[in-house]
Amino acid sequence: MCFPLGIYIHIPFCHSKCGYCNFASGVYPDSVVLPYLRALRAEILGVRTLLKQLKASHELLELAEVDSIYFGGGTPSHVDASHIAELIQLLSKVFTLAKNVEVTLEVNPGSVTLVKVHEHLAAGVNRVSIGMQTFQDDILRQIGRSHSVRESFDTISLYRHVGIDNASLDLIAGLPGQTLKHWQENLDHVEALSPDHISMYLLEIHENTPFGKIYGQPEGSVPEVGSEDSTPGALPGDEQVTDFYTQAVCRFGELGYRQYEISNFARPGKQSRHNLKYWSGQPFIGFGCGAYSDFDGKRWGNERGVGCYIQLIQQRQHAVDYRCEVSLIEREEEAIFLGLRLTDGIGLPEFRQRFGFDVQDKYCRPIAYLREAGLIESTPERLRLTPRGLLLSNEVFTELLR
Repeated sequence: MCFPLGIYIHIPFCHSKCGYCNFASGVYPDSVVLPYLRALRAEILGVRTLLKQLKASHELLELAEVDSIYFGGGTPSHVDASHIAELIQLLSKVFTLAKNVEVTLEVNPGSVTLVKVHEHLAAGVNRVSIGMQTFQDDILRQIGRSHSVRESFDTISLYRHVGIDNASLDLIAGLPGQTLKHWQENLDHVEALSPDHISMYLLEIHENTPFGKIYGQPEGSVPEVGSEDSTPGALPGDEQVTDFYTQAVCRFGELGYRQYEISNFARPGKQSRHNLKYWSGQPFIGFGCGAYSDFDGKRWGNERGVGCYIQLIQQRQHAVDYRCEVSLIEREEEAIFLGLRLTDGIGLPEFRQRFGFDVQDKYCRPIAYLREAGLIESTPERLRLTPRGLLLSNEVFTELLR
């Protein structure tokens, strides 16, 4: 009996590095692209050997049917479309692909032409995730994006023109200099674009990023809006960002999108099949620098640096620099906090069958406290966060699993 498997392919190349980005990506010379892609192909071809070395069941791979492939980055649309086609073709030889496999390509606005979009379609891409982030040209420049608002509209139009009817867009709340007026403009533009899926994230400041150096300073030292377009402005306050989020949830609901995860909204049948794997504990295998995998109870991750990744693949056909076996208690806790990220919450009978106990019995005290606080609700079949609980999810998880 087959089981579904997700495949993630990391393409780290970007036209420019965004100020907030903490992913394994960057601006690299063109001379690095082909060696990286050769290494990527070698890693894919060596997957069964790697599974043996990790003491994971390579035989289990023969029972897997890949129903989602996700090209992330970086900017996968930055490389020639023929490379995407070759990688999909290689995956079809190494794995068993489902007939209706979802193939997602992350796209930066302005990085494609009509010819390239046709090539993506011919290669098998049937879903695109477009990193629009915001709809003000000055804020796009301040955060290091290389595209314009006009290019955002043009890019989604190109994919629709060739017949790709599953387009997602990314939006970030809490960007430097972002005001209520800006946010309402964003929501108006989302309505005009009418995507099939929306991923709306709250800005996170990571230490080892340009924004981490600017905004990760003692309180009171955060810069005010600069006089030049390239100078990042002050960050909106927490209450304002909460208001942005609440407004968006309401507006998206009115437009017919269902919030199925804290940060994700979709029209009926357009949820991201691949990302649902992460939240529901399904197996996936990642290839490329910085890619992670979770398969047969084993978890591993690759070297993040492009140069080191290529060198390691050449030396040993894999670039694993992190590996572990996840304990049952860790799986249990992950199933709780990842499951609660979904608006459907945790299916209690399924959880009981998987782990052998009832969540509401084991965590009765924190659940009672969170229920009284209006952050969690339950039925005999499901445990889920309330709308307010989704907004305060980190606090809920901390209380529940302390």
